[in-house]
Amino acid sequence: MFRKAPNDLSPHLRIGTLTTRPLFVAALVVVVIPLGAVQAVSSIALRGSAQRGSWVQFVPAGVSARVDSLLPGPPLPPALGLVLARNAVAAGDLPLAERDIARLGPSRDRSALLGRVAEARGDASEAVAEYLAADDLTGLERRIDELAGSGQIPAALELQRGAIAKLQGDRTQADALAHGYFALGRLEETAAYAIPVGAPARHARERDSRDAYANAVALAPLDENYALGYANQLLNVGELEAAKRAFARARDIDPASAEPLAGLGEIALRQGNPVRARAYLVRAQALNPASDAAGRLARELDAH
Repeated sequence: MFRKAPNDLSPHLRIGTLTTRPLFVAALVVVVIPLGAVQAVSSIALRGSAQRGSWVQFVPAGVSARVDSLLPGPPLPPALGLVLARNAVAAGDLPLAERDIARLGPSRDRSALLGRVAEARGDASEAVAEYLAADDLTGLERRIDELAGSGQIPAALELQRGAIAKLQGDRTQADALAHGYFALGRLEETAAYAIPVGAPARHARERDSRDAYANAVALAPLDENYALGYANQLLNVGELEAAKRAFARARDIDPASAEPLAGLGEIALRQGNPVRARAYLVRAQALNPASDAAGRLARELDAH
């Protein structure tokens, strides 16, 4: 008679194994399917960052947006929630963006995204408030530059004015306010260039630019860039004596700069003294032969 092998389980053990195995499989399914779903949702939401050849890359953008819209409320991994909110903002889906942002906890990222949404809705004041709440003046300036670079000067001006209004109430932000006025002056100047020469609207923009530069100089009188911006805009609006004083102030700030001398030469030429203008040109070119302002003055003298 042969003995049973040690691994030959008794009937009641085999029954126990058969009974517990389905329970184990069911438990595994309960755990794995949700985890797999989270992984799939996360992968689709992060499709823009997937590696080339990944299956996520083949998911249509519309499907990705649909997955986002079907996501339940909290809890959601914070990193994933932030990515979803950013994607919605970038896609211009403002209702979805607001819902995604609402799931985020207080943070600078959240404030920055709320700023983008407010901006998209045309609420410049709220946009600036959120950008400043994000404590990111550099980011706000970058956003204004993006708008200006894409030709959206009115939108850039609105944000810039909003930023100045906020900064005016904070005495600790004097330097930022001065820079804000300088940036406003440049934007107003750019807006003026888009208007035909001689048009009243152009003159109004040029005067607004002059005033913005003047505020920057009042707050930071030793900044050469602010002084030059103000002097050049005085020249543009035809206030030659005031421009002469402003260029002289800029020269005192930086005697090694060619720009103030070229500006003084421009004024001399407009006042009918080409000899004096030529003398300024020579001095400016000696300091910087590649100066744009000196080159412009040289061309005007040659055409005179």
